Amino acid sequence: MPEKIPVYIFQVRGQFAHWRKWFTTTSALTYSFPPRTSIIGMVGAILGIPRSELAKVFPKESTRIAVCPLRPIVKDRLPEKWRQGPPYLLEGKFDPTKMNESFQQNLEVIRRPHYRIIFWHQRKDLMEELAERLQQKRWVYPPYLGIMGFLADVEWEDEDVAEEGRVKQADIFSVLPLSEKTAKMVDLSESKKIIREERVPYEVFPDRTFRHLYLAYISREAEPLKVKSNSKLPIFRLHKHSYQIIFCESC
Repeated sequence: MPEKIPVYIFQVRGQFAHWRKWFTTTSALTYSFPPRTSIIGMVGAILGIPRSELAKVFPKESTRIAVCPLRPIVKDRLPEKWRQGPPYLLEGKFDPTKMNESFQQNLEVIRRPHYRIIFWHQRKDLMEELAERLQQKRWVYPPYLGIMGFLADVEWEDEDVAEEGRVKQADIFSVLPLSEKTAKMVDLSESKKIIREERVPYEVFPDRTFRHLYLAYISREAEPLKVKSNSKLPIFRLHKHSYQIIFCESC
């Protein structure tokens, strides 16, 4: 029998977003969508779950999360000023000239990000509390879009039922996560203006280490991805909203 799960749908948006790519430092580049680890951090902030408990409360086996772009993805750069540190000591005294040195670097951001999140957790009590807090816009900690200064506007949308199916061709409205094996079987030649992301973190462990997606694709214009495959893909179809998604955990 196909798997059917009750899901909650909510939207996140803001002025700017930045989810730093793992290989960048001061000249930070951003992923084009919130990784799964960012989503569980956002949900954890809404529910008041400490950061140290996120890996335990949101293991990959207990959740289903999909991210759908609702606006075209536009990236820009914001200048950031960095101050020299740590303070420089000269003959046992602070050297004020070194302390005042600064330099400017650019921070890549997404302008006016807007995404739809489809979320399920196996704990019924957690889902009920999340729905109540989303509908009342009442969070324990303010959710943000990658950086604390980029606050997120989170809006409850609806609840639905996602039914599992396996198809060789589909219009996928969500981010398309791929393992090394499935990446070789997928054809996206009919999709236009797509963004390819590599090594996107999607699972965090208690020791703060991460597991990464091999590949992920998203539409730059917030349109469905036209996907063909040599073998059947594990997609989910929403009953009320009639669109097809792939959960991050499916790969």
